[in-house]
Amino acid sequence: MIVSSKISNMKKLFTLVSAAMLCMQSFAFDYSGNPGSNNYVQQWGKLKLVGNQLSSESGEPIQLRGWSTHGDWFRRCYDDKSAFQKMKNEGANMARIAQYINEGERGGGKYGAHVDIDWVKKCVDWTAELDMYCIVDWHILTPGNPNASDYSGYSDFFKDMGAYVKEKGYKHVIWEICNEPNEDVDGAPAKFHKVWDWIKRYAGNVLPIIAQYTPDAVVLVGTPQWDQDVTVAFQDPLEIKDSFKDLQLMYSFHHYAGDQQRYLGIMSGAAAFVPVFISEWGLSSHTGDSGCDTKAGSHMLEVANGKNLGGQIISWANWSWADKGESSGTFTGSGYSNLSFSDAGNFIRQNLKKGDNWSKCETTPYESAQVFDGKADFILDLGKYDKGGQDNAYFDYDEDWACPGNNINNERPCNAGDAGTKDNYRPGEYFDIGYSEKDNPDSYKTLGYIGNGEWITYTIDVKKAGDFEFEVYACDHKDFNTFGIAVDGKPALVDENGDYTRFQALYLPTCNGGDENGDYNVWGWVKPYNDYNKNIKHKIRFEEAGEHKISFAFMTSFAGMGSFKIIGDPTAVEETAANAPVIAPNPAEGGLFNVSVSENSAVKVVNSLGAVVYSANVEANTTTTVNLNVVPGVYFVSVVGESNATTEKLIVK
Repeated sequence: MIVSSKISNMKKLFTLVSAAMLCMQSFAFDYSGNPGSNNYVQQWGKLKLVGNQLSSESGEPIQLRGWSTHGDWFRRCYDDKSAFQKMKNEGANMARIAQYINEGERGGGKYGAHVDIDWVKKCVDWTAELDMYCIVDWHILTPGNPNASDYSGYSDFFKDMGAYVKEKGYKHVIWEICNEPNEDVDGAPAKFHKVWDWIKRYAGNVLPIIAQYTPDAVVLVGTPQWDQDVTVAFQDPLEIKDSFKDLQLMYSFHHYAGDQQRYLGIMSGAAAFVPVFISEWGLSSHTGDSGCDTKAGSHMLEVANGKNLGGQIISWANWSWADKGESSGTFTGSGYSNLSFSDAGNFIRQNLKKGDNWSKCETTPYESAQVFDGKADFILDLGKYDKGGQDNAYFDYDEDWACPGNNINNERPCNAGDAGTKDNYRPGEYFDIGYSEKDNPDSYKTLGYIGNGEWITYTIDVKKAGDFEFEVYACDHKDFNTFGIAVDGKPALVDENGDYTRFQALYLPTCNGGDENGDYNVWGWVKPYNDYNKNIKHKIRFEEAGEHKISFAFMTSFAGMGSFKIIGDPTAVEETAANAPVIAPNPAEGGLFNVSVSENSAVKVVNSLGAVVYSANVEANTTTTVNLNVVPGVYFVSVVGESNATTEKLIVK
């Protein structure tokens, strides 16, 4: 069976707290520690994107970190800039200003029933005075369609706020155009393409307004299903128009560590393809309450700090700076007056004070790099994924039905594939490896039990740079089957004209036109395509020869990948005759033949299913005799030297 991830009422609908529970005055904080002397905006200037990385005005990678307010209806607990000063004292360099539209007590007029633009302007002013960055968040939630009539005041709001920011000459403002768009039904995230259509239509209206006043500002675009399906941002990316061509567009991701570890991989994989911003996250469950999972929270911060497929340093805002009494809140229900920090509040404080704590995925080849000579077709051995384990070589998440006893934090994973159950394939490693021919270890290795957010990395040695066609070995069972291919943590797909395409996500069709009831044991080679633009003929690009990390990011539940074939170009390799190895005789009677080399070389023989049947290193200027103990048939001999690589078909009689 294949994982079909579900979202179960994926978001909190925070209830309004009665007036008796609200703070009735501003409290003067008893500051401790440094008074917040770091001048972040002065140091970093107007932020921009360098590739997918949020960076300073001079192009250095930066990470914004801080808290989200709980909305203006909680404002009486911080009626002046003292709250933002306190955030800064605790290590925050950014604050998110959550302006609810349908929830709250004050506001009204042309912007919406509960919108108080004067409060937003004050918050923008206070953060400017403190030299912090701020996010102006148009906080939609219910209904989840940003085009709904409830939100019709967005045009006036962004016009007036944009004019205000322009007049003040502010550099520190980031715009978040629609918090948590959603359709309130269950299902796998990528199913909700209708929500993405809503967002694209809305973005096409609001982005030109923002660009009119702040033409090169950073803008966070909401993603479907409460900001969890960032996959659509590279399946069907926003088309950049002249009216907002200089805006720095990023995509929002929200995460609640207490019950959403499954979705952390979605962000980790997407980070190789699009710029991501975690504009809201908490240590609780998605309800905002039910405990504080600091272990899962530490995992999320590790991923945000660069331990993701793209090596992206991802900025974040913690939910929330409030004393509502929920486990997600920074303060306990006893309020700000005595600075009673909650468990979540103390965890965030501690991590903020650590400062920059960045890391990257670290992997090594399983045995040695698999070699693609550029000339012959190359079939990747999927069982030889890199060493490094979870969050380095792969992200694997096993549901308890596949790995009995596993929990929500994935602490008891297993290899649920045929290879794992039969011969304990790669002990201590947990990506689910099976066989394309059930229980046949000589068949292609397969990646199975794939859920949205899983990814995996291989090291290959490419002997010739270029653009190459490719195919995937697919079964006959239909699923959502959407994935991306990255090379060295970056988008790798180009079109037939050699241009990088903005459509980086691929759909894997079934091998024989199967359906949801198709056969997992029937396989064949197919060409993947983008489901939004089927006319693109994708190729994979290797910009230079040498070792590369090729990664597959599975952004939906997936029927399984049987193997990956890069189509060789017979004209791609100009062999040097003096260094070319000699393989003879061919055909080889009884599997006996010689390999002569002029330089130190690695010799490998594989069968027609891609399984290695012989491997050895041969010294320069020597001849080695190979005696294959195999059945007659077609085999492939690869000889890889220091300056030359060749693959030759061998007939064994």
